[in-house]
Amino acid sequence: MKKIKIILIAAALLCGASAYAQQDWNASFGYASTAFHGEDCSAFLTSHDLRGVYGGVRREFYFSALAGLTFEPGLLFYYQSGRSRTGTSPKYIKMHYLSVPLDVKYTFGLSGATTGAFFTGPVLNVGVLGNLYEKGKFETNREVADPMHQLTRVNLQWNIGLALTVADAVQLRACYAMGISRLIPERELHNNTLSVGVGLLF
Repeated sequence: MKKIKIILIAAALLCGASAYAQQDWNASFGYASTAFHGEDCSAFLTSHDLRGVYGGVRREFYFSALAGLTFEPGLLFYYQSGRSRTGTSPKYIKMHYLSVPLDVKYTFGLSGATTGAFFTGPVLNVGVLGNLYEKGKFETNREVADPMHQLTRVNLQWNIGLALTVADAVQLRACYAMGISRLIPERELHNNTLSVGVGLLF
């Protein structure tokens, strides 16, 4: 039920009309890599970065009273996986989730029809598929001191990034989302995600 409410809120942010703001859509896709860290991070997760792709849409709201400053929520799907190098079952590690970035962006002119932008804001992630979210899927650690637990399906990150837009049509983006909530309750385990991609404006 909580996941349904979160998705509905994200949809409302994307589809809600604003009478005092110009709005642009951005269809985005690209490459992403996730790394795990923290005092309580198991040796298994520390040594296994996940890589994959992402895709989705963003909507940018331009407010006339705030030149260059915009609000850009999005709804993205991340497909992340990695091969287990320990020879254990399962062979592949998977973590697929919906991501809702809520960025504040500042855009500035560069030259001609090219603009640059910096953006930052919170990111809400909701796990939907993948064996990292499922209990009892791994037999990676036989030592009691280094257990492997399933991850919570909801976590928060803080996003920072930059964008380069050409001719109001194509946008190159790079961002780094740092984990600020625990992936396992009462354990210091976080994930950071690097994303690099392209967006088509319409």
